[in-house]
Amino acid sequence: MWQANFQTTTDVPAVNLYRAITDFNTWHKWDDGIEYVRLIGDAKTGSAFMLKPKGGPAVKITIEKMWPFEVIDVAHLPFAKMRTVHKYERIGDTTHISMDVQIWGLLGFVWRKIIGEDQIKDAPIQTKALIEYARAA
Repeated sequence: MWQANFQTTTDVPAVNLYRAITDFNTWHKWDDGIEYVRLIGDAKTGSAFMLKPKGGPAVKITIEKMWPFEVIDVAHLPFAKMRTVHKYERIGDTTHISMDVQIWGLLGFVWRKIIGEDQIKDAPIQTKALIEYARAA
């Protein structure tokens, strides 16, 4: 299994970030790499959504766990899976943000190159956009 992590801090409260990240159908408003997200049912553990990246096919993603202030989802890729963990922890006047990406499976090494490494490389830009979106909400 391959895994990587990105961390940063912000003054935006964890509750605002959590509210923004769990509003799945609006991800395209702050992430330029997403064409659309369509939540199937309610936003809760066990639910699924379809995510269509720009220039790529739609991918089914399952919400593995969801509770304040953490969301874990698993993308179902051909012959591999990718888990993404978003955590927001408020300490004093600062919110600590952590994003973990894990990829495993028969073709995990391929998906690491296609998606995983770019996810971590682009994490600072995506997180900054999420912070600004959550700040304005």
